[in-house]
Amino acid sequence: AWQALGKVNYERKESEKGNAIFRRSLYVVKDVAEGDVFTHENVKSIRPGYGLAPKYLHDVIGKVAAKSIKAGVPMELTYFKG
Repeated sequence: AWQALGKVNYERKESEKGNAIFRRSLYVVKDVAEGDVFTHENVKSIRPGYGLAPKYLHDVIGKVAAKSIKAGVPMELTYFKG
């Protein structure tokens, strides 16, 4: 019975990697100027999945923008300081 359970694996399979765009990701939803703080008002978890994974939302909130970002842009690690 224990062998039938197998091992836990949270990595995406090759067959699932093409479906990543249908998942949610973090997007800038309001224009942000350089030096502004990211808040729940200007960063949201929406589809498609081209930005950072939603699990990073709490890491992004409170960070300072490293450059100006237009609304509708997928969030990247390079967009904030620290």
